Formats: sequence, structure tokens, C-alpha cells
Amino acid sequence: MKNLLRSTLYLSVFALAGILFQISCSNSENSNPQKTTTQLNKIIYSKQVGSDIQIWTCNYDGTNQTQIPITLPANLIVNNNNSQATPRLSPDGQTVFFVVLNTTTSLWSVYSCDITGNNLQQVVSPVSTPNLIIGNTI
Repeated sequence: MKNLLRSTLYLSVFALAGILFQISCSNSENSNPQKTTTQLNKIIYSKQVGSDIQIWTCNYDGTNQTQIPITLPANLIVNNNNSQATPRLSPDGQTVFFVVLNTTTSLWSVYSCDITGNNLQQVVSPVSTPNLIIGNTI
């Protein structure tokens, strides 16, 4: 009888320890939401069509190719003359960043817009160097 009670006590403590371990694991996964990320499964790239450079997105497998319709003033053009100045997506996949050349002043800037092509705005003031590099976000 003593052994039965002792075995029952050991099994109860073991089961309780397992439950506490599961609770602590589930709490630690939700305690730091900054570490959770969503994978967008999108590629952003530029395509030269005639003398224009267009910005496009697609899925990783090449499906759903979509042009981002960006309307710039007459003296500005999307430019990726420097191979490292290719367009980039924000971490949430909602904003596009790209290099723009002012053809009248030969100054370079970084612009952004929504993934839909709306809300165009200058992010980095014009500079004279063509070596603008849009880095990855941290």
C-alpha cells in the first residue's frame, strides 16, 4: 500500500511538472512578439522597357507578376544604374523604396511609395553622387 501511494505521488509530480513546462514554453513564445516575422514570399525587381525602368513584384515562383504603377514628374526617372540601387520592400511589404535621377540637375534621391504606387514621397534629399545604395532594413 505504501508503494502504491508513493508511485501515485511520483506520477502526479511528474504530470504536474510536464504541465508547468508546457505552460512556460507557450508563454515564452508569446512574450516577445518582435521576434516573430511574417514571410512575404515576394520578389521585387526592376525591368527596363525601352528607356524606362519599371518596378515589378512577383511571388517566389514567378507567378503573379505585377507592375507597381509609379508616376514621377517629367524630369525624374527611376534609376538603378548602380546595380546595388535596386528597389527594396519594407519589412511589412507595404512600401517600396527606389532611387530616382533628376535628369535636369543630375542629382539622385531615394523615393518611396505604397506597393500600389500611391503616396509617392522623397525619403533622401538629392545628392550628386551616383553611388546611392539602398540597404536592407534592420
